[in-house]
Amino acid sequence: MDECVERRRAVVAFDMDGTLLNGRLVFALADRCNVREQVISIMSDTSMYGYEKSSAIARLWKGLSKDDVLEALSSIELSNNAKETVDALKRDGYTVGIISDSYDVAVEHLASILNMDFGIANRLVYDSSAILTGELVMPLGWERIGCRCMNSVCKRFHLESIVNVLGIGMDRTVAVGDSDNDICMLEQASISITYKPKSLAVRGKAMYIIDDLYDLVSILSTATAE
Repeated sequence: MDECVERRRAVVAFDMDGTLLNGRLVFALADRCNVREQVISIMSDTSMYGYEKSSAIARLWKGLSKDDVLEALSSIELSNNAKETVDALKRDGYTVGIISDSYDVAVEHLASILNMDFGIANRLVYDSSAILTGELVMPLGWERIGCRCMNSVCKRFHLESIVNVLGIGMDRTVAVGDSDNDICMLEQASISITYKPKSLAVRGKAMYIIDDLYDLVSILSTATAE
């Protein structure tokens, strides 16, 4: 098959927080609301499943507006070479997007800025005055495929859903993440890459470990050539 066709039929799915972003939106929001300790406590609670943690954290944002979320997002710098990496992948014909357990307004905004093809995330709920209610609509997905992640966004399920829509197989997928929440996606992708991995568990699930996102371009060029 022609190399350009191969690339056009391949999907690169990025995590957002800690991968495309040099920081985490949840902490930027927590600092704005002065609830960082509460967020850390929820995140470290081993008695809660991932989706329960997401729901509990979202309740802390009750009363914020969409602008508050976007301002928090703007306070976080892009990871080094994030834009250059996405631009290069797009030029090479890859379908590129974000699968995140963060929030839709932020993911869609970042995907638009980087000219990406898709963005999947939790949906924040607003009242009639466009103020957050503290509720969260979670895409889930793990319950449909028996994935053990039990996160608010099962990244494996949504990566599989994207390739199904495109009519290709998982052998045409690349996953890029940094944390344990990315593991189920990394396990299923044809090429798995961790960017500055935050745990030994996620490090152990990757075919490649990188400290500069642009290394991804070289990795894929080599993989395609082979």
